[in-house]
Amino acid sequence: MKIIKITLVTVILTISACAQSTPEVPTPPQTYTSGNSHTEVTTSSSRISSSTTVSDSKRQFKFKSKFHSSKREGVEHILIDGLEGIKIEKNKREKLWEITKRGEVIFECSMSKNRMSIYLDKTQSTSKFYYKIKAIAEDLQEFISAHKRHTFHNRKRNSVTRAEARLERAKMELEASIKNLRKIKRANEEN
Repeated sequence: MKIIKITLVTVILTISACAQSTPEVPTPPQTYTSGNSHTEVTTSSSRISSSTTVSDSKRQFKFKSKFHSSKREGVEHILIDGLEGIKIEKNKREKLWEITKRGEVIFECSMSKNRMSIYLDKTQSTSKFYYKIKAIAEDLQEFISAHKRHTFHNRKRNSVTRAEARLERAKMELEASIKNLRKIKRANEEN
């Protein structure tokens, strides 16, 4: 047991020392890759039915959704707000946001009356853009699957409140970890 404690303290002290001696934040790689994940969410009530599918692999990110027409305006607001700066093409039935690189589509988002889809080629995209699109998809999934008919502005306010709560939890966890580290250091010094 004593060997485990000493090993744990040594690892924590080494990590702590490395973190303190590195004043510069490393730059993340330009291309993001992750493991495969697939999520499907279906919600329904007596009046509103919706479904979303998310697929996130090393090479691509896909989001597809079918939603009740009462949510169309909110979905459109989320997309217009999140995809600001990306050229939008409109016709009677569909809105389309698209980014091409050397003639190939690397990002596409389409929205019709009560359906929408997002496609991102992660091998041709930056990690910053991937995280932006993933955040938009999470907002869309939350909005579409909610039973309540809340407005886009309420959703935005709720997102800020949840982010603040996550920040407070992270601060408390960090403080607890620091206290635990100090306790382990004291115990190590006593032995």
